Amino acid sequence: MTADPRGGWQGLVRRTPLWILVLVFAVVWAALQLGMRLLRGKEIAPEDVPIYGVSGVITGILMLVVTRWVLRRERKQPPGSPTATNIKRAIATGRLPEHATAERWVLELNKIIRQERHMMWIGPLVFGLFTAMGIFLVFGDPEHPWFGVLLTPLFLGIAIWYPVWIPRRRRTIQALIDQFPQEEPVRR
Repeated sequence: MTADPRGGWQGLVRRTPLWILVLVFAVVWAALQLGMRLLRGKEIAPEDVPIYGVSGVITGILMLVVTRWVLRRERKQPPGSPTATNIKRAIATGRLPEHATAERWVLELNKIIRQERHMMWIGPLVFGLFTAMGIFLVFGDPEHPWFGVLLTPLFLGIAIWYPVWIPRRRRTIQALIDQFPQEEPVRR
């Protein structure tokens, strides 16, 4: 196999054999499912472990198939197309891919900015409601409040982080738009 130019966990995932990825996913899936059952105060029977393991393997294989299908579909696009993978990579690195054209990329990036304007207030509202649900879970079952105790700070943190994250991401996207030559003003 050739070395992946990307380092870190992405390179490690690309170099790992597929059967190991599915197996790791199955173990994590089973541990999460069984852990949630324990946190809710339900008993775990010995036959539950292989059931959740098999469901994790099936889910891992389905995720792998869908991911391969998406990547194969994106590879059919011309180089520098604003595919989901290229857009995520461009936003993460702050650099446009080679062969990126303003006519296609500016439309997609402006579309993301427009969608995120709404998420600026919808995101905290939705995750605020999930925080309230977590609080309800804490007091709804006082003998086993741990599931709600774990969910409440998670959702509260996401609700607080949304108004910080969206403007930062918007600035990154605007910087990508600004990398194109300016023949006419870009509408926001």
